[in-house]
Amino acid sequence: MKKNIFSFGLISVLALYVLSSVTVFGQGQTPLPQNQPPGSSTVQVTGAGNIIAGDVAHARDDAIDDALRKAVQQALGTYLSSETMIQNYQMVEDNILTWTKGYVQNYKVLSENQPDASTVQVTVQATIRMDDLKNDAESLQNLIAKMGNPRIMVMIQEHNIGENYLGAGYFDVDMTSAETAMINVLMQKGIEVVDPSVIKRKLKKREALAALQGNLKAAAAIAHEYGAEVIILGKAMANVAKGVNLYGMKSCQADVTARAVNTDTGMIIATASAHSAKPHIDALAGGTMAIKEATVKTANQLIDKILKKWREQYYNATAIELDVDGFKNFNQLEQFKTTLKYYVRGIKAIFDRKFQGGKAILEVKMTGNTRQLARELSNKDLGKIQVSVLGVTPNSLELNVSQKEE
Repeated sequence: MKKNIFSFGLISVLALYVLSSVTVFGQGQTPLPQNQPPGSSTVQVTGAGNIIAGDVAHARDDAIDDALRKAVQQALGTYLSSETMIQNYQMVEDNILTWTKGYVQNYKVLSENQPDASTVQVTVQATIRMDDLKNDAESLQNLIAKMGNPRIMVMIQEHNIGENYLGAGYFDVDMTSAETAMINVLMQKGIEVVDPSVIKRKLKKREALAALQGNLKAAAAIAHEYGAEVIILGKAMANVAKGVNLYGMKSCQADVTARAVNTDTGMIIATASAHSAKPHIDALAGGTMAIKEATVKTANQLIDKILKKWREQYYNATAIELDVDGFKNFNQLEQFKTTLKYYVRGIKAIFDRKFQGGKAILEVKMTGNTRQLARELSNKDLGKIQVSVLGVTPNSLELNVSQKEE
């Protein structure tokens, strides 16, 4: 295996990997093409997928996904095992990422086979570009599709110069200027957005105002009801700067802040803010222009951070919450956890969050997504344990477990 890795350093735990170009090929394999595009790496890797309920085609897709994850990790040269000890430095866990700008530009399947009755193996040759993902619309769309095409809901309260959309006034317009600007940027990126003008007609004002005032639980509940996996909450404020002489023009200033919340967990996944100033003879028009410009800046910052989070989830371990009912005692819970680790490929760790009255809340770290996990739990023979999948969201599963009859 050949690697060209530049500048590796450790400060306390892990400081930085800097990788310029990597060419990797397995032992006994044909060297990969040397005329690859600048700033890219070509790798050859093999992925595996489990055949569930005789569905070979789906297993092949899973094998390709597995191979592409490995390709990105291998090309970027920053993969560390979960318990890698580097001299006297602290043990580094495998969820530390230093390659989140990498992505698959293209790939081709070189070979595929079934080593046994339950597995499909696929070998791919993939070209990995290190350029910023946001500059490649095709790869961006691929990432969004891999994450299950999540929908985003936008709620931004606005206070323009001489107007007040804060509080109950928020419902007096279909969409604020800030909401319109934010949604335009999201849609340009190919992200599906829930129409706020439709939702405002149905929203209960008390719950909506609570969300706008920062109640994340209320915000998550609203977004859940309308099928959004992420909700963006924000404020846009505009005013006229005092003491500024622009020969009759007014200096209209705007500040916009926003945060993106995962509606399954209620956790903040990204925050952003921006300032803008626009000179205009009319304060209201100038304030609107400043709000729109500041919102576009905020939106681009926020989207970059959201995409980074999604890349980390797709290429590394995703955190999935399991709400499991049906345990008779603690020993059955432990048996269930052991069964998951043994039978389900890609699970890296399982953490207990709560166990009471036969119900458990677990956090599972795994490669893949909730639908893949739900499919495996529904169709795979898990020994003595029978699992029923009762509910699926992008970040959680609702399960019921029982013991199989002898």
